[in-house]
Amino acid sequence: MPRTEEQYKEIREKSRNLIIQTALKLFGQKGYHGTSIADIAKAAGISKGLAYNYFNSKSDLIEEVLKQLEVEIAQVFFGIGEITDPYKKLKFFIESTINSIRDNEEFWSLYFGLSLQKDVLDTSKIILGKVIEQTFGLLELLFEEIGVDNPVEEARIFGAILDGIGIHFIYDKENYPLEEVKEKLIKKYSPEGLSNLS
Repeated sequence: MPRTEEQYKEIREKSRNLIIQTALKLFGQKGYHGTSIADIAKAAGISKGLAYNYFNSKSDLIEEVLKQLEVEIAQVFFGIGEITDPYKKLKFFIESTINSIRDNEEFWSLYFGLSLQKDVLDTSKIILGKVIEQTFGLLELLFEEIGVDNPVEEARIFGAILDGIGIHFIYDKENYPLEEVKEKLIKKYSPEGLSNLS
């Protein structure tokens, strides 16, 4: 029995997603420049020609991968709008971010890796710029509500701390005490811990 158009559409979508997920993994492991379309096709178990049927170039593919990263970053905020207490929002943000880094290592490995690749950085800024800007905007408002003297500066310090935790965990996850660091950070940004910043 011949396949229906709906079945063909589903097969195409599965193949496309397989290529994106494989690219995400390899870009994270080997870097953008260290990974070719041929590498991705081989790891995905498809022909290079089929990969090019879905993506004209590696730059087209990295754009789709970055869109997946944007979704992952946005998930960190899911549910934060229901919290009114700014300290509880900070605690939620810390837990959600660190749990995401722990549970979605490939995404974050790619995110941190791309941050160091200047020629890919422009593309990532265009795609990820909005969600990153929203993140810092939210943090600035939280620190302002708490009464920190310089909320813009504190938001940047807070972001840098989370980036540092993520990078250290990704590159040394066997030894990195992620849960202990998370609890320490929650304590640092508790009402008691922040009292000397306001």
